[in-house]
Amino acid sequence: MGKRWSSVLLGVVISLVALWYLFRRDLSGVQDELRRANYLTVLPCLALSYVALWLRSLRWRVLLGYRITPSHSFHILNVSYFLNGVLPLRVGELVRAALTARLDPPVPMITALSTIVVERLLDTLAVFALVGLVLVMLPTGLEIGYLGMALGIGAAIGVVVLMTVAARPAWAYWLFDGAAQRIPWLRRPALRHWLESALVGVQPLASARATALAVGWTAAGWAVSVMTGYVLLYAIFDAPTWTAAMAMVALASFVVAVPAVPGNLGPFEAAVVFGLASANLVARPTDAPAVAFALLLHVVNLFTYISAGLVGLWAEGVSLGEVTRVVEALRARSQKAGGETLAGEL
Repeated sequence: MGKRWSSVLLGVVISLVALWYLFRRDLSGVQDELRRANYLTVLPCLALSYVALWLRSLRWRVLLGYRITPSHSFHILNVSYFLNGVLPLRVGELVRAALTARLDPPVPMITALSTIVVERLLDTLAVFALVGLVLVMLPTGLEIGYLGMALGIGAAIGVVVLMTVAARPAWAYWLFDGAAQRIPWLRRPALRHWLESALVGVQPLASARATALAVGWTAAGWAVSVMTGYVLLYAIFDAPTWTAAMAMVALASFVVAVPAVPGNLGPFEAAVVFGLASANLVARPTDAPAVAFALLLHVVNLFTYISAGLVGLWAEGVSLGEVTRVVEALRARSQKAGGETLAGEL
C-alpha cells in the first residue's frame, strides 16, 4: 500500500513540475492560440484515431493466435486503453486480461498478459525506427543521420531476435541462466517470471506469417498515429511538417513509463512540445503554439480513449461498477496471484 501511494505521489509531483514548466512563460498566449484554432481538423483526427485503435486490435488478435473475434479484440483493447487513461498504475492491462478470460472459450489471463508484453516490445522497436527516421530527415550533420539509420537497423534486428526467441525459447533460458550466474541481481523470481510470460507471448511469432502480420499491423498503427498528429497540427500551425508529427509521436510514446497523474497530464504535453521544437516547428518548447497544440492533442486522445472505452464496456456487457470491483481485486491480489483466479470476478 505504501509503495503504491508513493508512486502516486511521485506522479503528482512530476505532473505539477511539467505543467509549471509549460505554463510559466505565456499562459495568455496559449489561450489566444486555442481561441484561434481551427477545430474542423478535430473530426478527421478523431476518425483516424479510431482507425489506429482498430489496427492495434488486429495486431493483438494475431498475438492471441486468433482465439478471439475481431469485435472482442477491438472492444476489450479499447476498455484497457480507457482505464489506463483515467486510472493510475496501468490497471487497464490487467482488466484486459480478465475480460479475455471471461469469453467463451476463455483465454487464460497469463496468455493475454504475455501478449501485452510482446506488444510493448513491438511498440518499442517501432519507436526506435520512428526516431531513426526523424533523425535521418532532420537537417543536421551526417552523424545524426548515421545514428538514425543505426536505430532503424536495430529495430529490424530486434524483430529477428523476437522471431528467434519464439522459435527457440530454450536459447533465451540458457542466456538468462548464464547471465544470472554472473549477475546476482538477475536471480530475482520476478525477472524469471517476466521472462516466462514474455516467452509465452512471443510464441505466435514463431510463424513467419504471424510475425509479418504483427509487424505489419504495428507499422500501420504507428503510421496512422503519425498521420493523426499531422492532421491535427493544422489546427494551430499553417505549415506543419511530417518530421514534426513523427518527432512528437515518438517522444510522447515514452511518457507511458513516466510516473504521472492519470492520463499523463504534464509529461505528455512536455513530450509533445519538445518533439515539435526538435523538428524546428517552434523555436522553443514553451512557445504558446506548441503548448496549445499539446493540450489540444491530449484532449483529443482522451476523448478517443474514453468514448471508445465506454462503447467497449457496453459491447462486452460489463458495467463500470463491475470493472471497479475487478480493479480492486486485482490490486489486492497482484502480488500473489498468477491471474487465473481473477477471471470469475467479471
